Order: sequence, then C-alpha cells, then structure tokens
Amino acid sequence: MTPEQRAVLEEEREHLLGSLEDLESEFSAGDMDEQDYQTLKEEYTLRAAQVLRKLDPSSTKVKVVQSPPPDRRGGSRWRTAAVVLGVLGFAALAGVLVARGSGQRGDNAITGDTGSLRQQLATCQTTSFQKPADGIDCYDEILAQAPENLEALTYQGWAYVRSDQPAKGQANFDKVVALDPSYADVRVFRASVAATAQDYQTAAQELETFYASSPPAAAVQVLQSQGLERKIFFGLLDSGTRGCWQQAAETQQQGEQFNQQFLDTLGTCLQAELVKNPQNVDALVSLALSKVGPEVADLPAANALLQTALQIAPEFGDALLLRASLAVADSRFTDAQTDLAGLQALPRPKISFLIGGPETLSESIAAAERAATTTTSPNPSSSTTTTNSPTTSSPTTSSRASDPRIPNPNGG
Repeated sequence: MTPEQRAVLEEEREHLLGSLEDLESEFSAGDMDEQDYQTLKEEYTLRAAQVLRKLDPSSTKVKVVQSPPPDRRGGSRWRTAAVVLGVLGFAALAGVLVARGSGQRGDNAITGDTGSLRQQLATCQTTSFQKPADGIDCYDEILAQAPENLEALTYQGWAYVRSDQPAKGQANFDKVVALDPSYADVRVFRASVAATAQDYQTAAQELETFYASSPPAAAVQVLQSQGLERKIFFGLLDSGTRGCWQQAAETQQQGEQFNQQFLDTLGTCLQAELVKNPQNVDALVSLALSKVGPEVADLPAANALLQTALQIAPEFGDALLLRASLAVADSRFTDAQTDLAGLQALPRPKISFLIGGPETLSESIAAAERAATTTTSPNPSSSTTTTNSPTTSSPTTSSRASDPRIPNPNGG
C-alpha cells in the first residue's frame, strides 16, 4: 500500500467513525427513528470494519488508536466500541459473514487471480448491503464467468430475498448446497428464510447442519448475535410453554438480566401448565431451568423434573443438555459426559442458545479437569463448584450466557 492510499483510507476511517458518533448523538436526541438508525449504523459499522481491515489486514481485532477530533466530546469510547462490534458481528448478517474473507472456498476463479476475485466479491457485498437490487446485478457479473462460485451464489441469493424475490434466492441456496453441502454461510440464510416462513423445524435442521460443518468462529458469533436461534427455540415450543415465557418476559424490562422474579413467574405459570398436561416435556424442562435461579437454587428439584422429562422422552436433547449442565455445576463430570455422549446421535438441542451448546459444555469439563491436574496441593473443599444457576460463572456458562439476558419470545 502506498502512502497516498493509506492516507485516503485513514481519512475515510475518520469520516466513518465520526459519522457513527454523530449518528448515536442524533438517535439519543430523538432526531431519528429506530429503523433509520439501525440501517445507517449497520452500514457505517460495516464500512468502517472494511477500511480498518485494509489498513491492518493481519489484525484479527481492531482497535482505534488515533485520538478523536477535538470537537467530538467523549467520542473515543463510542468509536472504539462501534468498530469492535462491527468486526466481531454487529453489522448485518450478510455483511459480517462475508467480511471474514472473500473467495475462501469455491473460488471458481475468473482469471486465476484470487485477489481480484476477492475484490470483486467485496465490492458486490458492499453494494448488496446498501442496495440489494444493484447487488444482484453485481454478482451476476461474477457468476457469468464463475458460475459455481459459492460465495457469489449465496450472497446473491440473500440479495434476492431482501429484494422480495425469495424463490430466486432459494434457487441460489439450493444450488450452493448441491455444490458443497458443508458451506456454512448458506445454512444460516436458509434457516432465516425458513424461520420467517414459520417453518421452525426446517430452520432448526439447517442450523444443525451449520454447526456440524465446523463453521468459523466469526460465522457462529454472527449467527448468535441475530437472535435466530432464540426465534427457532420459541417457535418449536408448545403454545402453553411459550405462553409462560411470554408472561414472564412481560414482567421485565427489555434487555434486563435473568432474575429471580422472572424465573418465579415462569415457574408458577409452568406448574399450572403441567397440571393440565403432566406429559408436557417442554414445560418440564423450562420448569427445571426456573429452579436454578440467582437467588433460589434447587438442583435436586431441577434434576427430578429433567428425569421425569427423560422418562417420557428419553432422547429429548434439551433435557439431556440441561441435566449435563447441572451436573457440571455440581462437579459431577462423569455424569455430564454420559449425557453429552447421549447427545452425539441426536439433533442439536434447541436450548443451546440459552445455556451453551454441547461443545461449550465439553470445553468447560476439559478446562475444569486441566485445572484439577495442574493444582499441586488441591484443597478438598475446592473440588466442588458451588453455583446458584447454570447461567452464572459456573463451568456450565457459555460465552453467550455469561451476561444472561431474558430471551423474550417476542424478540426483546
């Protein structure tokens, strides 16, 4: 990169970061509605992340080291946070999935110059993000010469969906799956389309395939940031159990942390639901979860409920995963591993978005065992992990659950 090119990028960086700061101020002052705010914020964040990658392509974490202009008060903290969020998964689903590096798979290179192909894909991605219809045309130019490029097909498909042409988008997605069933990105988009159509079972199957393909961490992080797994979880619950979650969520502020009031409300409603239908395994598992709150924890009661659920449905993944999580919280690692082994042949538990998936729990067990072997003088009293909830800082906690938020089925 020449000094002149770097200077241009640095100027663009400052412009975009300043725009993000101004955008936040306008929204906070009530001068902009939420829809426009979110759209512009995603656009500026994505563009800023792209510029910062060009300035430092070897960096996996972006930090703002240049001081903000003197006329922007308090800008440094906001600007740093905005860019880090952009790099790690704040921007729109399509934008961030592709931003981890274009042309990695299925290049079907146009001229053999993968660098040129990556540039074209990046250009189309930016265009598509801002104007999906123009993005479709942009990807057409790539596909005319590289008709089997997985990325171009996938993201053109998403542009079709965003342009209210879901049938054409689905055709692109189907072609990608036929070419490479393990291509992770397309599974997220297929799941999103299915969930929008309220076909939650198909959406869940797509995400199961996504996780089975060993997706990059960036793709997983973006998926988790979109709330798609939450939408599928509540979509698959029976109506009575879902209604109890909704009732509990109404007692809390949007975005508020899991607290005892929420769990108590949830538990009371679920108990009434189980009086009507004692065989309701969804209600049994949710009631078990409500028993391990931050103030009142009753692990024996929770385990008894899970045992009942598994007697009714021995292969119910949500019950097995939650029981394994509670076993880890109680330092019963062998029991946890037994339940995890039982999950290997089953679909991915839908409750994973809330308490962490099997892979997260396995990592927690391995970390605990490593810690135990490196302790030279173990204290017998420290061998048991004390916890009030599987959503606290116990080994059961996933990175998503370390600051647990109430999973409002209405989308909050």
